[in-house]
Amino acid sequence: MSSSRQAADTAADDQNTRPLIMALTRWLAIGLSLFQLYTGIFQLSAMNQRVPHVCVGVVLIFLIYPFRKAGRHHRAGVTSLLIAAAVALIGAYVLLNWFRKVGVAGEALPVHELIMGALLIVLLIEAARRAVGWAFPLVAIGILIYAHFGEFLPDLIAHKNYAWERIIGSMFITTDGIFGMLAGISATFIYLFILFGALLREAGGGDFFINLAYGLLGHVRGGPAKVAVVASSLFGMLSGSGTANVAGTGQITIPLMKKTGYSPTFAGAVETVASAGGLLMPPIMGSAVFIIMQNLGVSYFTIIKAASLTAVLYYLGLFIMIDLEAQKIGLKGIPREEIIPLRETLKDGWHFLIPLAVLIYFIVFAKVSVTRAAFWSCISIPLTTMIRPGRRMTVRQMLKGLESGAYTALPVIVILALAGIVVGMVTLTGLGLMMSSLLIELAHGNLFVLLVLTMVASIILGMGVPPVAAYILLAILVVPALVRMGVYPLAAHLFVFYFSIVAGITPPMAPDAFIAAGISGAPMMKTALTACRLAIVIFILPYIFIYNNALLFMGPWLRIVWSALCALMAVYVLAGCVQNYLGGRLPVFLRLILFISCLALVLPHLYANIAGGLAAGIITFWRLRTPKAVAVEG
Repeated sequence: MSSSRQAADTAADDQNTRPLIMALTRWLAIGLSLFQLYTGIFQLSAMNQRVPHVCVGVVLIFLIYPFRKAGRHHRAGVTSLLIAAAVALIGAYVLLNWFRKVGVAGEALPVHELIMGALLIVLLIEAARRAVGWAFPLVAIGILIYAHFGEFLPDLIAHKNYAWERIIGSMFITTDGIFGMLAGISATFIYLFILFGALLREAGGGDFFINLAYGLLGHVRGGPAKVAVVASSLFGMLSGSGTANVAGTGQITIPLMKKTGYSPTFAGAVETVASAGGLLMPPIMGSAVFIIMQNLGVSYFTIIKAASLTAVLYYLGLFIMIDLEAQKIGLKGIPREEIIPLRETLKDGWHFLIPLAVLIYFIVFAKVSVTRAAFWSCISIPLTTMIRPGRRMTVRQMLKGLESGAYTALPVIVILALAGIVVGMVTLTGLGLMMSSLLIELAHGNLFVLLVLTMVASIILGMGVPPVAAYILLAILVVPALVRMGVYPLAAHLFVFYFSIVAGITPPMAPDAFIAAGISGAPMMKTALTACRLAIVIFILPYIFIYNNALLFMGPWLRIVWSALCALMAVYVLAGCVQNYLGGRLPVFLRLILFISCLALVLPHLYANIAGGLAAGIITFWRLRTPKAVAVEG
């Protein structure tokens, strides 16, 4: 047979098998989402819930992510199909045998189970590489090598060697390692919240929230940029990803900002900062919030309450900088006739607010489990669309939302399963305690130096891996050192979580900023640096709440109110200082005084707050009372 004939036959086979593979992938994704909804209302044992969650997720990754290039919806080759089948068989074996293994815990695994365990670890690493790149898989490989060859390392981090049999045995067919706590968090809390966002977007909630932002702020000074802030914060709650947020809302907001007079660099930077903040925004926040909840043993409401003020301050700082930029270059809002009226937007889509209200009700007032609250929130989406006859979700839309939710969750599933191996090995080797002692020694017992080292580590790690993966590593390696230095545990966890998110906008990697620059047509590095300037508040806030827990709504209410007012004023002063504009350009010495006033306002000392507030108030009142400077290009 000629080579051309062989190629033609292969192409014909591909044409015949591709629809079957796509159908298999689609129904597996829908099935996974339905399974997760089922477990949201009917509680299963840990292994019966986690094993299908992890194994079906990994099977889907091999079916839709290619071997060589990051992306989705490729044509799965024979190798990928065989690998997916192997993962499915291993998962089935674990499901059928895990209960029998409970009675023989601690015994060495037979050879065939050691082979299956080793194969699953290798395939997890490959699945993570396909879904999120090399950075986190390399961390997992490194920690496995560290566990096996610990005696050959420097004394500071050395430990006794562990045999491969011991390593594999502690990771496989057990509620530690691959199917451990992190996989449980993914299978209970995180997946349902991702599914909630996917269903709400499919129902049309994404468009509603963007139109709502336009109706609220589109007509005011610098409106398009302020719309980007509100839309991205709302959309970011649904997407759970700063990068996805930029790619989604940025296609709409960035061109509009450019059209109304903002520079391409500033437009891209605004979208970058606004999108990153979506992961900090209650009530949904990012995936890591559920891991914080589990690590600390606190309620979900405790965390969203603690994070609410910092999220408000973050977005307030961005709002003020946008407004000052609009003043500098003399911008106005979008004409009202070009905006869908707010009343019409609410009339057409007010029912999209009900699922969020359902979520808040069940968590705050009914006080049910987060999993149960997420379940009812998901169920409420198609039910509330029935209120609007022309907006009812069709069966096709529901299936598309279930499918989309599964695809969005895949990177999180594989990261948390692989992170279970990392956590298990850190615990086994005692690396966490050694790392904690080493950091304290490097900081010479100085808390501020330790915080700076933690910030740098968080940003560097967050550049290479998603925020949730960066947080997991930092929570086991760095947070214990902060706690040993007297930092309140919740504040320590939020500190590393926030800086893991900031990594998405920080050079030299800054993936969120680079995507925004690609949409705006601006220089990538300049966009990233501008984004860092606009996000200056989030680089300072974590230090503040470490020293002043009142910003996390902890302590007497009088102190909380006073600290919040001082922080609000400090954010305004800092924005004017960074933007070099307060009723006009600022002389250098005034900017210096304003910056010092800002620092005094956020110190946990009453007299410093009063002095900083008086200085900032006098300068602000004087500057805003003087005739406005002629608008110049920013």
